Amino acid sequence: MTDEQMMVMIDRVSRGYKGQLDDLTAAVGMLMVGRLYGWRVIRLVNSRRHWAHACKLFGDLKVLLPETGECTNKSLGMTLIKGAGDYWDFIKGVEKQLPLHDRKKAV
Repeated sequence: MTDEQMMVMIDRVSRGYKGQLDDLTAAVGMLMVGRLYGWRVIRLVNSRRHWAHACKLFGDLKVLLPETGECTNKSLGMTLIKGAGDYWDFIKGVEKQLPLHDRKKAV
């Protein structure tokens, strides 16, 4: 999806939206930032509720956004998960903690 197509979709959804504005802005932000970071980072840093709401408004974000983007490597969470375990275990809550003691070393 091109940036222009994404803006047309955002305009269409925003004009027809009825609900809490903070939910809409979260969903739009997920799309815009997801262009650069990819859907894996967006899924990691957003709540299940916001993810589901964005998918309800715009469709499956895994289809709309790239899996990873040019800024994926800037996500400390993704960097830690790559070294600590399975991505989906963290998303599903099977793995409860990131190795935060390594977090300070990465900064």
